[in-house]
Amino acid sequence: MNKLIALILSATLAACAAVSDGQTIQVYKLDGARQCEGAGISVQEMQKELSGIRVYGAEKSALQGVMFPAVCGGGTGSINVYTITEADVKKAQARGFQLLESE
Repeated sequence: MNKLIALILSATLAACAAVSDGQTIQVYKLDGARQCEGAGISVQEMQKELSGIRVYGAEKSALQGVMFPAVCGGGTGSINVYTITEADVKKAQARGFQLLESE
């Protein structure tokens, strides 16, 4: 049992180190949500588009500093954000993802 706990802890620490070493970056893509029409594509469903790219984190968010007119059928600015390695940015961009600018 102690070996299992040690293995889990070491795997967790390794994952944290990989994310916090400055080699990751966030990319995003609009989720397709429309005003008056409901939610867009879920974070989990869109992550399938990143197949072959290691994803360290994923979350639902919204574009900041961008205005959307209030009109049924209009965009919402709702995005899905993924943390990936800098080395995979070009692959993600080829699939329609964009770099998330830090504020």
